[in-house]
This record gives sequence, C-alpha cells and structure tokens, in this order.
Amino acid sequence: MRRRTTVLAACVVAATVLGVGGRLVFSEDPEHTVETVHLDGFTGAPSLPEPGGEGESVPVEGLEQLVGELRSGDGPDDWYGAGVGVDFGPRAWLLTDPVLEDFDADGVADPVLEELRSLDGSDVTLGVRYDASGEDGRDEADVFTINGRSLRDPGGGPAPWEDTGPRAEADRESARAAAEDAVGDGARATGVERTGEDGWEIAVRSPDGRSYDVLLDHSGEVVDIRPGD
Repeated sequence: MRRRTTVLAACVVAATVLGVGGRLVFSEDPEHTVETVHLDGFTGAPSLPEPGGEGESVPVEGLEQLVGELRSGDGPDDWYGAGVGVDFGPRAWLLTDPVLEDFDADGVADPVLEELRSLDGSDVTLGVRYDASGEDGRDEADVFTINGRSLRDPGGGPAPWEDTGPRAEADRESARAAAEDAVGDGARATGVERTGEDGWEIAVRSPDGRSYDVLLDHSGEVVDIRPGD
C-alpha cells in the first residue's frame, strides 16, 4: 500500500508542478488540467528581415589617399605626388585644355593642365589606385581625385578622355603628342602635315631609330600607323 501511494504522489507532482515567480502550484487531482502560465521578462530572437531591394549591388573599390608635394616633370603628363609617379591623363588629352574642376580652389575652373601647374610645388591630397605593373606596386598611381574634387569616375565609368561624344578639332601640338604616344615612350615627331580638313599625317621616329607615319583624324584620334621612309 505504501508503494502505491508513493508512485501516485510522484505522478501527480510531475504532471502538475509549474514554476511561477518562484511559487509552486500543486493540484490535488491528478486529472486536473493546469492552465497555461504566461512568463514575462523574456525576449525571443527577433525575426530577421527578408533581403530587400532590386538589382545588383556593385562595390566600388576604395581609393588610397596620397598626401605630399606635387611636382612636375619634363612633359605635360609627367607628374609626381609625394615622390610617386602619378597619372592625370594622356598627354594628348591634357593638351586639348579640358576643363573639369577648380582643383586649386582659386574660385575659377581652368583647364586641367593650368590647375596642375598652379598646384606645382604645393602639398596636395590625391585619391589614387596604384599601378600593379610597377616594380613594387607603389611607385606609379592613377589619379581619381585632386584635393577631394573628381578628376575621373572611380566606379568604372569612362575617363574624361574616353568620352564618346562629339570631339573638338585637334590642334597641331595635341596631334603631335597623340602620334608620339601611339609609337611609344621616347618617340619624337619629326614632321607634321595637315591632310586637308580630314586630319593629320605625322612623321615619328622611335628611340631605336625606326620611322613611322602616323595618321590621325580631325579630333586627334590615331587611325593608322605605317612604316615611314
């Protein structure tokens, strides 16, 4: 009889005991149903929002800040920032006097080359990406911003010199520079001729002594390079 009483009591306790604020609730009737007890003070895991938005998100690689003195070199496209060779754009483009921003903060947006010459010898902050083709990867860099102002799009858009819109007619100096760039580093033009109203024909000699005739359209775009006499 004692064993039956003990087992029955254990079943009653296991089925009807609930903790509420440290108070135990017992039911004398083993078949009595205990109502649900609501517990306060607990925070469930928040529901995570579903991914939103449409289209693809394209990350833009950040720019490194190159801070130091800007110095000019031998040519209009030869510049150094804090001792690093920096590229502001092709020489032929710089010589067309493009106007973008007031980089020297004098209140007037002048042609890019004038802006750079105004900054020559002063400290500047350049937003750059280093050219991986350099020997140590840190001696040459492409410039995207000058003192916080945009020179070219860092997000992969076309550079100013890659604009596909109508192009102005090139002058003699910019056509000469484009022809020399087309032949390669160290090339020098030895003759410049206008081919009617359609373009230019420029004789260029490479550093190894070879001669070339470079044909350009009216805007200074190279259309052909032929062996010269």
